[in-house]
Amino acid sequence: MQQEFLLKFLEAGTIDLKGDDTKLEKLRSTAKDLSTLLRRNPAKTACFTMVAADPQIAATDPTVEEAMAALRKQWETVANAFASRPIGILRAILLDAIVQAARSDDAIAVAFVNTARNAVAHTETLDEAEIWSEAVKEIETKVDARAEAEWATPEMITVDSLQYTPPAPVATDYEAPTVDRDQLKAKIYSAAGPWGPSNPNQWSPANQPQQWSQEFANKMGIAIAETLDGMAEELAPPPIDLSSPLSMLAKAVTAHIEKALVSFSGATAGLQRRTNLLWWKEALYSPSAHASYLDLPAFEAAALMALDLHEQVPTYSPASVSAFLREAIRCLPVKESHDGDDRREVADLMRDARTADFMLPLRVLAAQYVPAAVGRGPLLSLIGHPGQDLGAVEANALRVLGGVDASTKMTPSEWGTYLFRELQAARATCAGPIKRTKKK
Repeated sequence: MQQEFLLKFLEAGTIDLKGDDTKLEKLRSTAKDLSTLLRRNPAKTACFTMVAADPQIAATDPTVEEAMAALRKQWETVANAFASRPIGILRAILLDAIVQAARSDDAIAVAFVNTARNAVAHTETLDEAEIWSEAVKEIETKVDARAEAEWATPEMITVDSLQYTPPAPVATDYEAPTVDRDQLKAKIYSAAGPWGPSNPNQWSPANQPQQWSQEFANKMGIAIAETLDGMAEELAPPPIDLSSPLSMLAKAVTAHIEKALVSFSGATAGLQRRTNLLWWKEALYSPSAHASYLDLPAFEAAALMALDLHEQVPTYSPASVSAFLREAIRCLPVKESHDGDDRREVADLMRDARTADFMLPLRVLAAQYVPAAVGRGPLLSLIGHPGQDLGAVEANALRVLGGVDASTKMTPSEWGTYLFRELQAARATCAGPIKRTKKK
């Protein structure tokens, strides 16, 4: 039986309905409504998840407003039931709604898992840690199951038998030829002597045996040859057009080979993908920058590695891909700062992401994936739409809009992994087609 996460919040004591089952039913109905809304608009998954994960979320956040409006439809007097906006209840409803939607929609599942992995690490959810762990584990298991099917390499490839049905034989009317006996008899009789009815032999066998024999042989040869030629003409088969059945056979063989090649390609895609990733990790070469990651500053290389890996793997990828990226980034040499710390503040990292030339491909892709930041959402919203004043975003609104404190420090591997998860989540629920920038 599937878990109901609203009840888990009640059991943990993080929300209190005073034992009123009527109120619980209102919350359940609201979660169901929000789940339906999310399935219609999967792009909201990241915002829903980030708001649900943060106990300190502002009461005026657009997602909080949306959840409150949905609750008000089911519970008209909710504003009178609480002294202030019930953030805890709204967050519990949002998580329950997300999990419901993720159970039936793989794209939402991908976006939830990747966003939650990032968001929970930067919020104070100690009382809810187990609840979030169970939610992420359940949906991540579902995502991994699908990803495993796409990444797996079967031990044996089975190809169906050639499907070809030969055309039915063409029925023809056939009548065995016969010899006109009377006509042949008349010709033989004429060849026998001067008494024949048609072109008789002028020689007599009694008086001119030599001449007769010669003429008899000539006339009999002609009579027999004409008779046999006539039968041969009647025995000749009618012409058969083989172009149609041969064309059908050629098409059937072509389709069979194409199907076999597709089966082989699909069966080996996972192996090829893993091989390419191992090559990429060992080479440490950026296909987007056309440069070695080893020649770039660590944090610049980490961001590019996140982008390059994102473009190499499909949307449905196992959770181990993030760990793979983290270990790949750890292969980079990191220069410590003057205080011996190899970490940088998120404010500095965001400044580079929004202004540096090397981050242009990421900004272009982020702008296609997500809209400009309004309320709580992914950092990609700020990276892809850097129109807001950079100083204001870093000083006052980075936490409000991106869910991360400006002073938070990250290592290169943490920064790269964070960006990669956001890219995976954004692509999974992006509404429109993505236009890739042509690499020079």
